[in-house]
Amino acid sequence: MAALPSSDVIKSAQEGNVVALSDLARTIRPHIERQLARYPVSDEDRRDLLQSTLMQVVRRLDSFRGEASFSTWLFRVTANEALMMMRSHRRHRARLVEGLDLEDLGTIPGTSASNDDADLLGAASSERDARIRDALADLPESYRSVVVAHYHHDLGLQEIADRLNVSESAVRSRLHRARSRLRSVLGADDVTGVAA
Repeated sequence: MAALPSSDVIKSAQEGNVVALSDLARTIRPHIERQLARYPVSDEDRRDLLQSTLMQVVRRLDSFRGEASFSTWLFRVTANEALMMMRSHRRHRARLVEGLDLEDLGTIPGTSASNDDADLLGAASSERDARIRDALADLPESYRSVVVAHYHHDLGLQEIADRLNVSESAVRSRLHRARSRLRSVLGADDVTGVAA
């Protein structure tokens, strides 16, 4: 295993030296890969995590002040990226309302589906999907955009916050309020798929 970058390379990379940044990324890559091998994620997710961790290292390199060792700092950055992804996967396995998986929101073509879209969905689920689309369409735009970004585009809270130029807590609040509204609307419409 290659040694971690020297303090000179780290300092030079923090100052924006492109060659030093490249050397740093090349040097830390095997360390990140080894740490990511410990997490229960797919190979594809592991590759994504490697890239997102390298990007976070470059973005957050200024936050490394040398108070702890660089290996400790790198371990924390890598662990945070992996844990965020695993939380995202757990969130997707959770249920929005009884009988409605969060994945169902990601399969809906959009909130303003045409008759052609309804035909594509199939007779068995088209009524249920139409109710979901209608419920999404009834949400205020600020809530709907967060729900679509989170469940349909699979974006994390910080990614949504960055795209919408709002704080992560604002995204979290909008998502919570949107889910509450969807629960009440869809619960009242009995979207569980059980015939009344």
